Amino acid sequence: MFGYRVEADFDLAKEQRRDRLWWVVFGGIGLWSLYLWSGAFYHWTYRPYLTESIQAWIASSMFYGDSFYVRRRDDLGKAWLWKALIATIPFHLIYLVAIFWSDRVLPQVMSTVVISLPVLTLGLAIESIQLDKVIEHFKPSRPERESAQPVVQP
Repeated sequence: MFGYRVEADFDLAKEQRRDRLWWVVFGGIGLWSLYLWSGAFYHWTYRPYLTESIQAWIASSMFYGDSFYVRRRDDLGKAWLWKALIATIPFHLIYLVAIFWSDRVLPQVMSTVVISLPVLTLGLAIESIQLDKVIEHFKPSRPERESAQPVVQP
């Protein structure tokens, strides 16, 4: 409209879903912050789990939200996507355990946002690239409607 070209593969619905995903992430961080500042969770035995809980929230909502809700929303009712989602859980849990382990080993370093946020972002990028291959493995080569019809050879 104003001289800007729209990308060839631009999808308005996908962009709106991505915006809603950011609301989920920031809303969760806001609720977590209110809970933290309320003083309800300041008992010293639960203190280590505060950082881990927000890291798990960001990592999980960003990966599963982007990979399944934003990019593959139209296929959410299909069995292959649910199989792919279940197949990604072990790798995601290993990723979270690695983050939690680094929190325990380097508590002064990983508890700061300046360090933990780039680590989570890099982990999200690596996880998305690797698990997209797994998700694409489960995707049928032909649309499900066509694969249900028998192939007739003349």
